[in-house]
Amino acid sequence: MSTHHGWSGSPALRVAVQLPPAARAGVVICPPLGQEGIIAYRTLRLLADGLEARGVASVRYDPSGRGDAAPDTRPDAQVRSAEHAAALLRSAGVEHVTFVGLASAALVAAAAAADGDGLVVWDAPASGRAWLRGQRALAAMTIGPDRVVDGVESLIGIDVDPAEADELAALTFAPRQGSTVALVRPGSRAPRGLGAVETTEVTGSAELLDGSSLVAVIPGSAVDTVVAWVDAWAPPGARPVAPPLLHEVLDVDARVSERIVRFGPDDLFAIETVGSGQSEHAPVVVLHNGGAEHRVGVADFQVALARGLARDGARVVRVDRRGTGESSAVAADERALFYTQEWLDDQSAVLDALAAPAEQLVLVGMCAGAWLAGRDTEDPPRLVVEISPNDYRRNTAQPGTYAEALRVVARPSPLRLRVRGWWNALVPEPVRERVARRGSHGGVVGHVRPLVEHGTDVVVIAAPEDAELFDRLGGRRAERRWSGEGRSGRLQVVRVADGDHAMFSPVMREVALAEVRSRVAAAFPVHA
Repeated sequence: MSTHHGWSGSPALRVAVQLPPAARAGVVICPPLGQEGIIAYRTLRLLADGLEARGVASVRYDPSGRGDAAPDTRPDAQVRSAEHAAALLRSAGVEHVTFVGLASAALVAAAAAADGDGLVVWDAPASGRAWLRGQRALAAMTIGPDRVVDGVESLIGIDVDPAEADELAALTFAPRQGSTVALVRPGSRAPRGLGAVETTEVTGSAELLDGSSLVAVIPGSAVDTVVAWVDAWAPPGARPVAPPLLHEVLDVDARVSERIVRFGPDDLFAIETVGSGQSEHAPVVVLHNGGAEHRVGVADFQVALARGLARDGARVVRVDRRGTGESSAVAADERALFYTQEWLDDQSAVLDALAAPAEQLVLVGMCAGAWLAGRDTEDPPRLVVEISPNDYRRNTAQPGTYAEALRVVARPSPLRLRVRGWWNALVPEPVRERVARRGSHGGVVGHVRPLVEHGTDVVVIAAPEDAELFDRLGGRRAERRWSGEGRSGRLQVVRVADGDHAMFSPVMREVALAEVRSRVAAAFPVHA
């Protein structure tokens, strides 16, 4: 597949343009908002691959102000970015354009599509107001009363200020003149505002969107339905196309810039963030995201952290491990690589390519990324920060097994429920704890020892649910052993009373952001 990555526009979008040698048409693939977009990232990559195979160009993008794009505080950035993405395709020589919007992105696609453009809305909400109302209700249950800070409210995976919230709420569907199809869940209907449009039922939307990235399944048949509709809509004749002019470097501001880099034999995709006038002795910070999620993090946490660290003088890379984001080929039946040897190999490939001295190296990870950051490496880093760790296993898993086990737990059989109740009722708690430490979760002492005994400082940042697991798996004992002064490597734990594992809470994100930056500054006091 021929994908061209870079930045375009002002404020700049981060774009991925896929071009066949000659294109019959082009598709703007609009990203869903917040956590929906993170979960759907690989699905939209698969869609772009399927379109290219049919001679259709496409552009995927991060809208300005979000993800890897340039900062942008204007509230209309979502629709404006979709319109710029269409103009980018036309500048490459594409004459006919259709817009595809999954979930919340259906509202953006409908607002950006002109009457002569095609439109595909997939699992669309009824309106922007309905979407916002549902997200607020879910955030109130998930995050709690502290989700609004200085007027900015945290939804599930996205922060919005009042002006942007009003802009999103105002998005609606209107009857269309151009070719339009609505893909809906079985038994559902298209948004009323579209009027009488072609409607097709597809399966798999719930399995993709209604859980976390841990259990999300790419709906291959639904993707095929979109590709088939676009294929039938596109004119038969193909026109020559040329790669559009993209910027290879994003100037975030006067002090910080970013570029795309590739690592290792598997060509891992990453964003490198650096500051101006950076010292050759600056720390090199590798950020690992959680779950099966790509490099931006929940509510763009990793982007904010990378840019903040670069302003402090560090060199930072945000990496897509295999099976996440832009790294490795995507397939509908791909198996999640949670806690596998493949991810350990990916980290080794990144560190080998960076060739940073161990005393300048910092590894930071969240959730599954915390497990990866905390694994002992050939040359132990100066500092490891684990955010929301919830697994301390020493033995790797086989591809796909972790996600499948989670699906089984989420849908337990009556027999499994009975056995679980019997186990908890009859087996003494100390025995259950010892079994847990030997099991897939592992133990904190065995997890931390290889690092601290080789001089690495380890910092754990934990919300209550993760702190409880940390303590249950031997964390208190590890603290007593390795938290004292005078040691070459120390373990320190930051317990965030109002935090949450997924980091949807702005409190958790602010604590993690401040702690990582302060710990790096303390470990490297002269790097700025």
